[in-house]
Amino acid sequence: MNFIRLLCAFCFLVASAWAKPLIIIDAGHGGFDRGGMPGQRIPEKGYTLDVAHRLDAVLQAAGYRTVLTRRADVFVTLGDRVAISNAHGGAVFVSIHFNGADNFDAHGIETYYYGGRSSAALAAAIHRKVLAATGEDDRRVRTRPLFVLRRNSNTAVLCELGFLTNRGEAGRIDTTRYRQKLAEAVAAGIKARY
Repeated sequence: MNFIRLLCAFCFLVASAWAKPLIIIDAGHGGFDRGGMPGQRIPEKGYTLDVAHRLDAVLQAAGYRTVLTRRADVFVTLGDRVAISNAHGGAVFVSIHFNGADNFDAHGIETYYYGGRSSAALAAAIHRKVLAATGEDDRRVRTRPLFVLRRNSNTAVLCELGFLTNRGEAGRIDTTRYRQKLAEAVAAGIKARY
C-alpha cells in the first residue's frame, strides 16, 4: 500500500513538471554587442546574463524546465534567439534587458509584448510583480513589434528592468541583491500565469 502511495505521488510530481511550459530565458545582447545606447558608460550585457542565470535557478527550483539562449558572454543573433524559441512549440519566451535614454532622469520598468492574449497576460503579470518588488515607476506594458517578439511563434515578452543611464537605478542594478530581487519578481510573474 505504501509503495502505491509513493508511486502515485511520484507520478503526480512528474505530471506537474510536464504540465508547466518550457521557459526560454533570453539574456539580451552579449559578446561584441554591449547593449545600451551608443556611448553608454555601463554595458547592459553582463547584467542581463546575470539576471537570466538567477531567473533560471529560481524557475528550476520551482520545477520548471528551462533553456537559456546564451550561457556566457557570447553574441547570439536575433534570428538564432527566435529559432531557439520556435524549436520548442508551446514554450514561453522571456527576454531580459535593461533600458537607456538620452534623458538621464528617465527611470522605471517597461514590459513589452507583440500580439496574442497569452503574451499580453504574461507581460502584465510579470510587470505587476516587478513593480511590486522594486517600487520603481510604472512605464507601462506596451506592445511593440520587436524582432524577438514578432517573429516568435510562442508566448513572448521582453522585460526592460530599469535604466542603466539613470544613476540611482544603475546603482541598484549593480547590486547582486537587487538583481536577485528582479529575477525572483520575473519568476513570480511567470508562476502567476503557469
